[in-house]
Amino acid sequence: MKFLSLVLLLVIFAQCATAQALSNSIELPKVTVIQKKWHIEVSNPALDKDLFRSIKEREQEERKRRDLDKQNEIRAQQGMPTVAPPVRGPAPETGDRGLSVTYIYEVKVRNTGEKEIRTLSWDYVFYEHGMERELGRRRFVSKLSISSGKTKNLVMRSASSPTGTIDATKAGKKSRDHYSEQVVIQRIEYADGSVWQAVSP
Repeated sequence: MKFLSLVLLLVIFAQCATAQALSNSIELPKVTVIQKKWHIEVSNPALDKDLFRSIKEREQEERKRRDLDKQNEIRAQQGMPTVAPPVRGPAPETGDRGLSVTYIYEVKVRNTGEKEIRTLSWDYVFYEHGMERELGRRRFVSKLSISSGKTKNLVMRSASSPTGTIDATKAGKKSRDHYSEQVVIQRIEYADGSVWQAVSP
């Protein structure tokens, strides 16, 4: 009789433990996504570099010209001939310039839990508009510090476009009409060492 009671007690304990684990695993993250957006940043490193070099060269030429003007003034007072300023040559050709395209993903989140967050793993997911078919997913890990009740802006840069099919020159409002966006919190690491982990579907 004692043996049956012990077996029954173990079965009930196992069921309670399983129910508790299941309850913990489907617990929603204590983080609220307040705002999400992305945009494209296009730059031309070669052009930027040439522009900086051009400004520096112009400043050097201006200094040399002022120095030459002073020298010529002194030479004129002494009855000596003045020196002509150097003739500026054409700027060298720099050839083809390559564009650098970066995708900026921004999310504003609020810590709705009681514990301070130290690391947030999140996905920026793109779905076909009006359907559940996933078109693209970008995964990020943000090292941060968000106290209870506070908000934080997360800004991540990537060379990958949202869906892998967006043309940087054509991306804009019209292309955004073809899909919907969602931010999915995957993992939260707290300051006290505890972790919340999303359940894989």
